[in-house]
Amino acid sequence: MIRCTTVLLLLVALLGCQPDPEAIRVGGNRWLGYAPLYLADDLGWTAPSGIRLVEYPTTTGVLRGFRSGMLDAALLTLDETLALQHSAADLDLEIILIADVSVGADAVFARAPVTSITELADRRIGVENTALGAYLLSRVLDHAQLDISDLHVVSLPIHEQLEAFSSDRVDAVITFASEGPALEAKGARRIFDSRQLPGEIVDVLVVDRRRVSPEQRRRLRALWFDALITWRENRTATDPRLQARLGLTSDTLDVTLGGLLMGDASVNRAWFDGGQLAQSIERMGQYMAEKHLLNETRHYGLLPRCEVLGC
Repeated sequence: MIRCTTVLLLLVALLGCQPDPEAIRVGGNRWLGYAPLYLADDLGWTAPSGIRLVEYPTTTGVLRGFRSGMLDAALLTLDETLALQHSAADLDLEIILIADVSVGADAVFARAPVTSITELADRRIGVENTALGAYLLSRVLDHAQLDISDLHVVSLPIHEQLEAFSSDRVDAVITFASEGPALEAKGARRIFDSRQLPGEIVDVLVVDRRRVSPEQRRRLRALWFDALITWRENRTATDPRLQARLGLTSDTLDVTLGGLLMGDASVNRAWFDGGQLAQSIERMGQYMAEKHLLNETRHYGLLPRCEVLGC
């Protein structure tokens, strides 16, 4: 806890004791990849930083909140960010942070006799198809060499998938790795995950430039990195906080974290300075347009400006 206290004191010294009159409203669902902001909120660091974390049960709710003007920033996957920008022309979006890269944390689980994604034909698959699920389903179909018409797609938010699987309403689900242990207890097996899609499933922190100043953007990044360091250096103290806040057990936390490359400073340098983010935006935008997940392909001005990154 010494480290936590030290970081908090440093933050207060840097940011001042008084919160901003208008706190930045950051939306997110309860996903372990967003843990640094949830930990910062649990430790009481967000209010002094002029930040208010707004929790939603699903990513669909986060997207709706951003479109309606209820949020100034959000934690989303890259494909969700592209879809949001495309559907809301009045937003001036900027990605300021790579939160995490999925390396197994997103997966397809299916019941016997299905043992591979090529056997999903004529099966019922549950997916939250207004969020990441739509993109992941499309990529699964690519790998399986199937068409969407070959499956029976059932629209299901993540929190309803276990019950649907248990009651035999679906044969497979696209979901988080954290749902794996419960699904496996019901006879499911993992047949595909984001390790087969290297560098594609990426969570980002995105802001509306008109609502969040460059100084506030820098503040958000600093809070993220400090909280991530605190989590890593104090797992014994911080893991129980995150389990309670995110509704995880120690096992599901470890399973999910094992499938995530968290967005620390080195990961962010690689994605921003190395040009990987720009390439991913271009490549994903073209793919989503080709698959009719976007209506058209066009330039995406999502990259951050030097005034935020200090380049």
